Formats: sequence, structure tokens, C-alpha cells
Amino acid sequence: MRKQQLLMLTRINLLYASPQTTDKARKKGKSGKKLTRYLLWQYGLSGLTFILIYGVTMMSMDFSQMPGFFTYYVALFGILGFSQGITTIYNVFFESQDLPAYLPLPFRQIEIFAAKITVVFLTVAPFVFPMMVLFLLTGFRAQLFFVATILLSIVLFLLAVVIIFSICSLIVFGLTRTKFFLKHKKLVTTLLLVVTMVVVMAGVLMLNQVNTYDTEIIDRSGIAFLRPFFYVMTTPFQLNGLLSLVGVLAISVFLIAALYWLILPKFFDQVAAAAPNQGNVTRKHKTGRNLNQLLFNYNSQLIRDPNLIMQVFSSSLMMPIIFLLSFVFTGIFRLDQLDERFLGVLFVAGGALAALMVNPTSFVSNLISLDQENFLFVRSLPLSMKTYLKAKFQFGLFVQIVLAVLVSLAAMRLLQAPLLLGIAFVLGAVWSTLLMSSHYFARDYRLLLLQWTNISQLFTRGAGSLGLALVTIGTMVLAAILIAAYAFAATMFDFWLLNLPVFALLLAITGAVLLHIHHKFWRRFS
Repeated sequence: MRKQQLLMLTRINLLYASPQTTDKARKKGKSGKKLTRYLLWQYGLSGLTFILIYGVTMMSMDFSQMPGFFTYYVALFGILGFSQGITTIYNVFFESQDLPAYLPLPFRQIEIFAAKITVVFLTVAPFVFPMMVLFLLTGFRAQLFFVATILLSIVLFLLAVVIIFSICSLIVFGLTRTKFFLKHKKLVTTLLLVVTMVVVMAGVLMLNQVNTYDTEIIDRSGIAFLRPFFYVMTTPFQLNGLLSLVGVLAISVFLIAALYWLILPKFFDQVAAAAPNQGNVTRKHKTGRNLNQLLFNYNSQLIRDPNLIMQVFSSSLMMPIIFLLSFVFTGIFRLDQLDERFLGVLFVAGGALAALMVNPTSFVSNLISLDQENFLFVRSLPLSMKTYLKAKFQFGLFVQIVLAVLVSLAAMRLLQAPLLLGIAFVLGAVWSTLLMSSHYFARDYRLLLLQWTNISQLFTRGAGSLGLALVTIGTMVLAAILIAAYAFAATMFDFWLLNLPVFALLLAITGAVLLHIHHKFWRRFS
């Protein structure tokens, strides 16, 4: 493999992975190697953010004495990496539609594959970086030599990433090579989405099937096939540790060899054959529909793409669901003993959950840009843009409210909340969804991107992947502070004395946000 060609291809793919971030860096005068370093730094900061989110929760646990919890955390981060890897690999290789640009150039198949998989790694790495923190904490608690702990953690982390990405690549490329996929691409992509969701949810449910109502943390039975990672980090210089390291290395080499011999020889042909069809599509003409019904049907078609659904699920819905299931099955929160004093607290908690679900990666946040060239066509029609955009916003808001209500109802059911508290939680989620959807819909128009080739380009507009990670962690920290302070106040002050001012404040915030969005966004279409 030629080093210079590989570096050049990686830089090109890196530039187009997040065009908004690239354009912003260029406006700051960055170019060449400085631009590449800037983009890599953004990915690094994103990884640091996720390390803070998950790493802080692991600091208090001595994993060197708890092989069960160690293997379960490895499995959790592996599941996160698996779900993101499946989505990103399919997106980068089969949805970007950039292969024809490489064909006339003197690049080898292995170089193009390696460059793209490197960008996939940079995109998915933040979700699996906490695994390296887990290895470091385990090595330090096992009292290994400092340098040995760092080196072993890095090596083991890289091997784990190789295994995860190789399995994801074999699954994606294996499915897209079948004749059934070539004939039924939409169906197979949908099945891939469903299988990924089932694996992620089943894995999270399995990992959280533990009762921790007691103050003492008791280790659980471990996952047998992940124990070699534990032995490497606790007893690396003993026989079981050495054999475990050799075994993990052998599996990695075997999977890389499988990719080399099974995928690379027909890489160009496979990606070209699996590209989205560009031929004529036969559509049924339905009569008797008014404008609102036509626009509703059109917008529903925009979000039915399985790849988009997979991306939204993994980026927007998976983290709130994982946290919710963690609370349910670890018994951290039990709501059945709470009374009406905490109505306001549950309202704010529902709003916090919805704020995590409505972010730059949600449906309503990208609904305008999903039009692509259709948006320019609609703008040329004798149709009011305000009418068109309002119909689009109402559809996006409807979808987000349905998702928020479903997740909120499931949360209240699983947490066994009393009826009034459950209603307050759901209403809080709806209220927050309205405000957040209004903000992100206007943001989509402000950062309008119609000529995208990869859905992740829409998700990283504005502040990029780093901004998305910071928004997530900022929302979580602020929500935790507000909920804790509100819950404490609910036990100290009279119900009406506390909640009437809070209710008035929420009304003022709602009015101010909606008025601001109307003034800055909707009024321009009057």
C-alpha cells in the first residue's frame, strides 16, 4: 500500500465527511495539513467528551476485582460501536455515491477501502473510546506497571476496534453482495436496521438485568468470550494473560485476512452494483387529496429511508433509551413512592428526556435539507413558502411528539410512576419537544444544505461532531442540576409557593422562544 496515496485519500474523505466543519475551518484561513489537523482535533475533542460522559461513572468501581462488570462494560461499548459501525460503514461506502470519481484515478482498491474505513473509525471512535478508559482503570487498579498499563490499554483497544469494525464490514458487505439485496435493496436495508436495533436493545436489556438496590456493589457473572480482555489487563505476564492476548490478536488477524480475501478483490464492482438505483420509478397517482394531505405524504416519504432511520435511531434515540433502561434495571430511580409534590419535577424531567431526543440528528432538524433539489423546485412554484414550510414543520413536530410520548409512556410504565406524575412527565416531554423542534427546524433552514451525499453531513452542520457531543453532555449536566435542585426544593417548600413561580417562568420561556423564532424565521415568509 502506498503511503502518500493513502494519506491523500484519507484527507479527501475527511474533508467531505463534514463539509460544514471544513468550510468553517477554511474561512478561518486553514488549509492543507493545518486543515486536516483541525478536523482531526475536532474528532479528538468529541472522543474526549464521550470519555467524560461514561468515564466519570466508572471511576468509583474496581474492575480488577469484578470481571463480571468488566466484561459487561466491554460488551456495552462494543454494542455502541457495533450499531454505529453498521450504520456508518453502509453510509460511507454505499450511500456516498463518490466511487465514479475514483475510477479514472490511479488508486488501488485497498487504498480507497483503507481511507474510507479510517474515516469510519474517526466517526465511530467517540462511542468506543470509553472502552480504553475501562482498560486503563482496570490496569491501574490491578497495580500493573504504569507504562505497561498504557501500552496494553492502547493495544487492546485497537484490537477491539479492529474486531468490531471487521465484523461490521463483513456483515454489511456480505449482505450487499447477495442477489436478494440487489433485487430488494430497500427491504434488505430495512432488515439491517431492524436487526441492528434488536441487537442493541437486547444487548442493553441483557446488560442491565441486575438488581443494585443494596448499597454494596456485588459483581455479576461475566460474559465468557470477553474474559480474555480482563485477563490481559489484570494478569498480562501470567500464562492466562499471555494466551488471552495471543488469542485476541489471532482473531483480529483472521478477521483482517477475511476482509482482504473476501471483500477487497471485488470491492469496486460490489459498491457500484449496490449503488442506489437512478432509473425511472413508477409511482401510483392518487386522486382526491388536498394540499395538506399531499405534503404530509411527501414528507413521510422523505423519512422512510432505512439508512436515515438507522442514523436517527443510533444518534438521537439510542442514548436516551440506554440511560432510561439503565435507570430501570439498576433500580437507581423508583417513582412509585413519590407523591404530588414532585409533579413539577417530573414535568422538568420529561422535558430533559425530550431535549436529548430532539437534537441536530433528529427528523425535524433535517426535514428541509432532506428535500435536496426538490426544495429549489418547490420554491419556483406559485406556492407560498410559508405554507410549505409550516406543513413540513407540523409533520416533523408530529413525528417528534409521537416518539417523545412513546418513550415517555414506556419510561413511566417501567419506572412504575403514579398516574399524575406520569401525565406530568409526558406533558413535559411534549412541551420540550415543541420548543426544541421549533429551534432546530429554523436552524435547518439557516444551515440549509441541499447538495449532500452522506446523511451524516447534515448531522454535523454548524459546530460539527464536537458541537453535537457538547450539546449532549451539556443537556445532561444541566438537566441533572435542575432536576436535583427542583426535587430538593419540592421537599422544602409549599407546593403552590414553589410551583406557581416555576410555572410562570416556564410560560415566559415558552413565549420568549416562540416569539424569537417567529421574528427571526417565520416572519421572513410573510
